[in-house]
Amino acid sequence: MKQTTRLTYWLALGLAAFTLRMAAADGLIGRYYSGFNVITNRIVFDGLTLVSTRTNTVFDFWNGSQYYDWNPIGGGFYSVHWTGFLHVTNAGLYGFGTISDDGSEIWINGERVVDNHEEQWFDWQEGWCYLGAGYHSIEITFFERLSYSGIEVWWLKPQNAPSILPYSGETFHTIPPTFNSGTKWEILSAPAVRTEAPYVNPRLHGRWLSASNAAELTWRGFSNVTYVVESSTNLLTWEDRLPGLPGVSGVMTQLVMTPLPHEFFRLRLEP
Repeated sequence: MKQTTRLTYWLALGLAAFTLRMAAADGLIGRYYSGFNVITNRIVFDGLTLVSTRTNTVFDFWNGSQYYDWNPIGGGFYSVHWTGFLHVTNAGLYGFGTISDDGSEIWINGERVVDNHEEQWFDWQEGWCYLGAGYHSIEITFFERLSYSGIEVWWLKPQNAPSILPYSGETFHTIPPTFNSGTKWEILSAPAVRTEAPYVNPRLHGRWLSASNAAELTWRGFSNVTYVVESSTNLLTWEDRLPGLPGVSGVMTQLVMTPLPHEFFRLRLEP
């Protein structure tokens, strides 16, 4: 049972950090659709008609009023799917949140962090995840069914936590939410998001080898960078475990001896 728990920790911490500069445009690519579906509590776009593709740099499509109506492609049913990459400077625990009418989601590295998918009147939902320094894939989904519409996307950096939420109120369905001016949450905007990234942060996969007290780590590699496997027992201090691994174009595998009961791993990429 302990071995399974330890392996779960490794899979949850598929982190990578690097310091490459990029020339891609600020913002995310937004694909606007004339409809949507919510299937098993997820917003999906399969079979829908692509209306337009736009790049946006500030996720603030709501003015805080009770009756705001964004409607970027006209009234009625529509949905938006933003995709791109999030640039993180400092590793740590990040908060993400949306306030939207109607539903919205945030996906980081293929995992849903914020689930705000219901048909509603400007409700707030948040989620948290640990991110290493570097670039992470991000998706933001949004749908509007009828009448009023809008969305704001916020994030809370580790150095700003803890903080009060951007909005408060007993219920968002009868009066406009109250903005908290003392919040340290920030609207997600340029230069935090990019349309492209030089490398997508690889996700570590781990297999515990009980006979040898070792972890077998695998990830998708790139040939023109050098990898360093780092480890930690507390997620605060990290040390190099396997430095200077030459990258290959394909799956990379490394064996790390680890007799400790709990040990976390992440990657650092060096150009």
